Amino acid sequence: MAEEFNLDGMVDMYIYENGQLLEKLEEIVLETKDDDAFDENNINEIFRIMHTIKGSSGIMMYDNIMKVSHKLEDIFYYLRENIGIEEPHMELTDIILQVLDFINGEMEKIKEGNDPDGDNSRLIETMGQFLDKPKAAKGQRRQKNRLRMRLPPPAWTLDRISFILRRRHREQRSASASELH
Repeated sequence: MAEEFNLDGMVDMYIYENGQLLEKLEEIVLETKDDDAFDENNINEIFRIMHTIKGSSGIMMYDNIMKVSHKLEDIFYYLRENIGIEEPHMELTDIILQVLDFINGEMEKIKEGNDPDGDNSRLIETMGQFLDKPKAAKGQRRQKNRLRMRLPPPAWTLDRISFILRRRHREQRSASASELH
């Protein structure tokens, strides 16, 4: 006879493992709160933490925790792929603390035997707006670079360009006059 599936054991493991991950996340945030940015190691570690919480929450069908984790994971994926990009560190730290509060609150509900049913829409919207800022700035930098590539080199001043255009115009007039004779 097959053993009965024990969901309680999975819930206990979920709470324990994610609790450990959230403690590590909080530790990173508190250690770096006065820094200008997260370093590459912290970016990778936060990405990994959120990826793990997202995955385990998905398995347990705690969709609201999964979606919040996924959105923060997206932010750190972007930072990881664009190392050195300017990040509004205090704003990001505040977002992470909000995520910590949300997930910890949902996990308390789970511990008490209730469904994690908190409204995550505002938090997800805030993270989406945060992520849009560096993407927009990167797009503007890319556009400026494209415009710079179309401009003549700096040595080509307006006087130099005017001189070349006047010379070409004279040459064309001379060539036209020669053809008439």
